[in-house]
Amino acid sequence: MRVFKRTVRILSLAGLCFAGWLAVTRDFHPLSLVGAAALSVAAALFSMPLFAEENPFDVARPFYRPDLLGLLFAALLLQGYIASAELIVRMLSGRYRPGMVRVRTRLRSRLGRVLLANSITLVPGTLSLWLQDRHLFVHWFDVKSDHSVRAGDLIKRPVESLLERVFG
Repeated sequence: MRVFKRTVRILSLAGLCFAGWLAVTRDFHPLSLVGAAALSVAAALFSMPLFAEENPFDVARPFYRPDLLGLLFAALLLQGYIASAELIVRMLSGRYRPGMVRVRTRLRSRLGRVLLANSITLVPGTLSLWLQDRHLFVHWFDVKSDHSVRAGDLIKRPVESLLERVFG
């Protein structure tokens, strides 16, 4: 069963590589298609360990509460508008202090941590630079606190609690 799953994942990645190649080149010559298929399989075999060590959906809980996902999207939208207005005011006034902060997350699932990092990046003025175990390195346009716990609360508080309820 494990070999079957690995084969399906490699073929899926090869299919994505091949589809990407077709979308970019639009070359349907038979020799080009055979060469692209062979190179797609080779690229999938080579890069599979980089993309997926294990399926993140196997370790994550199923989505029991889709209403929380809707609430998460609404919170991200609201947080984005508030951060955009604050960012514009700070840029025009010249009162900002950019910097990096290290933030620890309570999320246990890898999928939840990745979604937290992407959610932080979606908010204007913050950019997730690196995710290492349970720590996120975030570039913050206006560092309001040098203390990592306080900075973490300001950056991730609204999103992390919802992600924790959905993904654990």
